[in-house]
Amino acid sequence: MRHSAGDAPRPSSGRRLGPPRLVRLVCSFAAVALGVTTSVAALAEEPSTAAPAPEPTPSRGNLRQAKNFVGLGPLFGITGHTDGTISGALGFELSYVRYPVEAFAFGLGAFAQAQSVGFTHGRWAFGPQINFMMFGAELGAYLEEGYGNRATTIGLHASPFVSIGFFSAAFRIGVPVSAFSEGTPYGLDLGLICAIKAPIPLDGQLFGLAFH
Repeated sequence: MRHSAGDAPRPSSGRRLGPPRLVRLVCSFAAVALGVTTSVAALAEEPSTAAPAPEPTPSRGNLRQAKNFVGLGPLFGITGHTDGTISGALGFELSYVRYPVEAFAFGLGAFAQAQSVGFTHGRWAFGPQINFMMFGAELGAYLEEGYGNRATTIGLHASPFVSIGFFSAAFRIGVPVSAFSEGTPYGLDLGLICAIKAPIPLDGQLFGLAFH
């Protein structure tokens, strides 16, 4: 029996997976699975970024030597005018000093004084001051209250001093400039004034001791 060309069996439209193709597919799948597994393992082993440790809070034991100081203490001594009698002086002084480089070497600051002269009238002074080791000087203005036939007088205050520890001694000069009330202005004021002041550090410690 003859068969025509049209009667020949036609190949199937679908593609069969032969053994070579099946092997390639399995190998590709295994490669992808291996890559994913490797990436996950690498992410798991990567160390997390540690947060920076907080800076330690300075304690009293590791504070640096202070360079800014405030001093407050009593004043006492003798004073007198060239045209008057000698009287006692009693009061207090407030001062501030900053040492830019090293404590108790070279410093700049300011002072303010209030005192009674002979327990009869008051005298006030303020202005800048300079320190160099144990030596220093105040230079500012003063106002002395009028008493009796004396007028309230303002003038120039100059006072070089020497300090040893908490104690200081100063030679004071008051040059009158103008009178503020009726009466005779005070004459030149000369005095020997002592002070006892404890320096209080503002930004560190003093010889291992902190006051704040």
